[in-house]
Amino acid sequence: MAKRNLTRIWNFTNPGVVSHNEILEMYQGYIDPNFVWKNFTLEEQEKGIIAPRRNNDLDTTKLKEFPELLPIKESLIKYVFKPNQKTSAA
Repeated sequence: MAKRNLTRIWNFTNPGVVSHNEILEMYQGYIDPNFVWKNFTLEEQEKGIIAPRRNNDLDTTKLKEFPELLPIKESLIKYVFKPNQKTSAA
């Protein structure tokens, strides 16, 4: 962006979606195969939070001019999980 002199404000995220469970599965696969978790029900969640949980749907249309930006799952694997890998996950 700097090389192209794009100086306006850009708020963006990687394209794609990833769930909480998918991240935990990646953690288990790359970092700690013994890691276990238990999901809670919506009723249990509501007891512990003040405002209802929301999932965001963000527009990534502007990012099409940056094809080198990886989708979220690929980015997590490449930049978070593989560099910290402790198992033999692919």
